Amino acid sequence: MFLNNPLKMYIYAYGLRAGMSFQFLKDVVDFLDALKRPLDWWRRRRMAKSVIAGSKWRGFFTKEKGMAALALGEIPGLENVHLLGQRIYKERKDEVLKTGRGRTEYNPFHFLLTDEEVSAYPELMEAALSDSMMEIMTDYFGTVPRLQNVNLWIATPDEENVGSNLFHLDKPDVHFVTVFINVFPVELENGPVTALPADLSHQACLETHYESLYYSGDGRLPDVNMLSHCSEEDLFRLIGPAGAGAVCDTSTCLHYGSRCRSGERVSVVFRYAPAHKIKGKGTELLPRPEKMNPVQEMFLGA
Repeated sequence: MFLNNPLKMYIYAYGLRAGMSFQFLKDVVDFLDALKRPLDWWRRRRMAKSVIAGSKWRGFFTKEKGMAALALGEIPGLENVHLLGQRIYKERKDEVLKTGRGRTEYNPFHFLLTDEEVSAYPELMEAALSDSMMEIMTDYFGTVPRLQNVNLWIATPDEENVGSNLFHLDKPDVHFVTVFINVFPVELENGPVTALPADLSHQACLETHYESLYYSGDGRLPDVNMLSHCSEEDLFRLIGPAGAGAVCDTSTCLHYGSRCRSGERVSVVFRYAPAHKIKGKGTELLPRPEKMNPVQEMFLGA
């Protein structure tokens, strides 16, 4: 977290107080982060050109909207992820719910897997590192990013809206892109992922002074605040059958999830970020596919 880095803390905290734009401060910090590993930064940008050259996925996921729906079977490599998710759910649900693993007062869902446990399900890694996903992510970031983590999340009924139940961004100074795939069908009462497109989120952040709230408070926006800057019709909700999903820039699109009122919501989750912005400790614990190509190696931090 940036708060563990005094320099970044001062840049954002004092820069915002001085009236500097968040984007300017982010560019400064991004430059400083790139300086830590300049050769890797350059290699990833060079590799990106060959990854996306001729790719059918160029422009599938745009900066303007920061999100794209994934229909069941639309993305090669993801067709059977929900079936694997159902198997993991059956094998691990009881133990996880019994221990309450992952759930806190700020986090309203449970993690079905630890980073170490992902090794028992190499098919998850194959999906997260499929050609289509790597091309989509590389096109969006303009560089070969890093796979941050792989997991399954389960939300159970809860009447309170706390933590990530409220509108927020995921560490906007880092820049995460998250893929969500429904393991079982999701309806409104199951607490679907709900997000505001990037262009509308940008305007809402300006009007609510969100970055100042994030760096000086808890970074959460109650509905009463948000819905004065957007309408319910503007929101995307990941409602649909098992296997349907979405890719979302969760550091740019204001979003919430897990407002589960009945049943459960179970999601396979892949998260990616620029390599120079994360340490990737979780990635180091993930299993390595056999005979990785150079792009997969980069996605895993090699």
